[in-house]
Amino acid sequence: MRIIICLKEVIDSRLSLGASLSHPVLLNEGLPRRVNPNDTLSLAMALGLKDSGAASPVEITLLSIGPKHMERYLRQGLSIGVDRAVRIWDDSLMRLSSYQKSRLLARAIALLGADLVFTGAGSLDTRDCQAGPLLGAWLDLPCVSQVIGFETTGQPDVINIVKDTGRGGRERVQCSLPAVITVKGEGHLPYAPLDSVLESQMAGIDVLSLGDLGMPFAELIYDPTRVTRLLYPRPRPRKVAAPANDLPVFDRILKLL
Repeated sequence: MRIIICLKEVIDSRLSLGASLSHPVLLNEGLPRRVNPNDTLSLAMALGLKDSGAASPVEITLLSIGPKHMERYLRQGLSIGVDRAVRIWDDSLMRLSSYQKSRLLARAIALLGADLVFTGAGSLDTRDCQAGPLLGAWLDLPCVSQVIGFETTGQPDVINIVKDTGRGGRERVQCSLPAVITVKGEGHLPYAPLDSVLESQMAGIDVLSLGDLGMPFAELIYDPTRVTRLLYPRPRPRKVAAPANDLPVFDRILKLL
């Protein structure tokens, strides 16, 4: 089974971003960044399938759009069991929308070939949740969204999927391969041994340009989607010890503030 995981870098929203929730502009320079949590869970799920001893060999490819510094995330994946890393970049690829990114990813996936494509159900920066369904549309493949788990069946071209329907609801879906699934949640990646880390630093990463994909930039200019407003996520609340009950109400409020 050939698995492709689409990886994205986002601003770390666990820290204060220095902007109000409805501010139209957020400066990107100098802010801490991380891999999108949904993409981390996608990688963890794929590695779990590979380590479970599936009937058919599992080959995992990490695919990302971004400049040179994205390779640190790709090399981290190589150190924990990913077989191949591919980066798409061209100097003209700046500030792409989800619609434009899905076109690029679809062209690369068609070139690489895959039985199962993972994307995040949503990213921390935009939360528009469009990339996965658009990717399925471009590839003409079924797309299952809000996935929290999956397992293989006795049939090589069928998987069982568990998806989140909201408010604690769960739904089991059987899906034929190839397919695109969007994963919801945050996973924890295994620690890589030192020798694997050193090997990953020397491993080659394939870099694809628009020319390699056979896609002129003119094809990316058209974008029917339009963002009218961005609402950035709140930082995680800080835990504060409850003040003593014997204090006056005014003093208790001051301590909480």
